[in-house]
Amino acid sequence: MSVITSLRATPDGRAIRVEKGGAKWLRLPVHLVADLGLYNGEEMDDSRVAAIEDAAALERLWESTLRYTVARGRSEREVQRRLRDRQATEDQSARIMQRLSANGLADENDNARQRVERLAMKGWTTRRIESEMLGVGFPRDTVRIAVGEVLPPDHDDQLLDVAVSRRGIPDAAADRRKMADRLMRQGFSPAAVREAVRPDDGARDEPADAAAPEAEELIRQVRRRYPGQGGDQAERRRALGWLARRGLRADDARHILEAAAASDD
Repeated sequence: MSVITSLRATPDGRAIRVEKGGAKWLRLPVHLVADLGLYNGEEMDDSRVAAIEDAAALERLWESTLRYTVARGRSEREVQRRLRDRQATEDQSARIMQRLSANGLADENDNARQRVERLAMKGWTTRRIESEMLGVGFPRDTVRIAVGEVLPPDHDDQLLDVAVSRRGIPDAAADRRKMADRLMRQGFSPAAVREAVRPDDGARDEPADAAAPEAEELIRQVRRRYPGQGGDQAERRRALGWLARRGLRADDARHILEAAAASDD
């Protein structure tokens, strides 16, 4: 038989340090000590010890899960993955998920809305928010509904206006293209970016010199990303699409592809 030899509160009074047989054993929340009915001098058989240790392990998982989920809008898949990472058993995971549900913390729709709000406050575009939420496991319909309920219709337009006004539109077409590329990578639609930044305005007046630094970089990247585009039409179309997303006009993009293919010879 094992004996509880000490129950001592921590300095902040939030937990109880439990000793068994004169040695440190567990640190338990006050409410759990009461729930388990522990008392100094209690004699415990092996099944009682195992039950207390199981309850303590479940409580640690619960506290960790709360810190991970509350006010963060986690998907169910994220929570379950977190529990697996914490080496929770299937039974423990099921009990934690039931407890979350009982406390109103497992509603995917509510959590999705929280997630959209949090990401929108960080200045994320609609496309970036949707991609993030689908990636962490929210169902597609849930994401669509949450985005529609939380974000105003002109959410991306407002963000784009702020981004453009904060940076200002460069005079040089090459710099405008770089700016457009950066904004599209942030999730703004290519059409909206072209309308706001007009990366190609004045581009015809600039020399189409394949030795220009920005052209050289594009040629280098095309050679690395699409090494077969000179002879493979499907890969050439992918390369053209990649260049178009970076603000290049069709004929300028073809010049880049021709220069990349020629440099391979």
